[in-house]
Amino acid sequence: MVENLDKLTMQFASDYAIEGLGMFISPRTAEVVRFPFPVNERIIVDSSFETRDLLYLKQFSAPYWVLVLGRKKISLYSARGDELDEIKDGHFPFVYEEEYEYTRPSLGSSFGYSRKGMAKDKSTMVKVRTQSFFGEAGRHVALFLGKTRLPLIIAGAKSSMSEFKLQPEVAGRISGEVSGSFEEYNFQDLRSKVLRSFIKYEQEEIKNKIREFRENDVPDRVAKGIQEVWTAAQEGRGQVLLVEKDYARPAYLCSGDPVLYLRPPRKKYVRVPDAIDEIIETVLDKRGAVLFTGNNKLKPLDSIALWLRYQIKGNVP
Repeated sequence: MVENLDKLTMQFASDYAIEGLGMFISPRTAEVVRFPFPVNERIIVDSSFETRDLLYLKQFSAPYWVLVLGRKKISLYSARGDELDEIKDGHFPFVYEEEYEYTRPSLGSSFGYSRKGMAKDKSTMVKVRTQSFFGEAGRHVALFLGKTRLPLIIAGAKSSMSEFKLQPEVAGRISGEVSGSFEEYNFQDLRSKVLRSFIKYEQEEIKNKIREFRENDVPDRVAKGIQEVWTAAQEGRGQVLLVEKDYARPAYLCSGDPVLYLRPPRKKYVRVPDAIDEIIETVLDKRGAVLFTGNNKLKPLDSIALWLRYQIKGNVP
């Protein structure tokens, strides 16, 4: 294990822009994980890995689309995390072809007036063709995305993004924006910025989920607090678990007793080092979903809440 740790240390590129880092080592495993969010510093030696941060990372590793808007070319990328794979399907990259047709000035026109007229005509033509370019691009994007509801992040100059957002085919499909000019030489900058935009989008979605839980905070729909959530999770009634990222709580169990005790009971018990981790694993094992919030975001729900599949009285799911 020490040898594996030395290898990871040698491989790690410290100049890579990250906010958090995890090293996972066992006799058979040696992995470095870069986190796009801060993590609490800790060293854990146990019979299994601490996976809370990995699950949180998975929350920000869902697929999404990135559309890079330029005046001459529009590129579409399939994205996951900060990895971008360019789509090349005959429609993308979508390239602007510059073609102008001008009306010759009449012989009776003065030379100065003719030059002004040509400049005006060219300016009008450029505007018309730019609008046509973004209109066609909007139709191509809408056709490619179809009915999928994956988030779409657009990147480019503010003027290009403004023009693209006017296209009715993409109205309501844009989940985030990144302002700037992105070429091959600053592709790494694009990767980091679109990931931050996607994380911001996901955090807004979590806020909406918290609001939904609070608006439906009744016993038949939501279990809240560690003891209620524990019982519902053990019964397999958990559909979506909402929990603060670093919330941890030791607890106690007694053989044959389904109650989770928060203080040592008088009868013989087994100590659970972190009941929150046990709840997370139980919900996942029973095919529920887990969503993490920022710390102190679930105080009205006692830091943890579970959306129930069906009512407590045994109604059919």
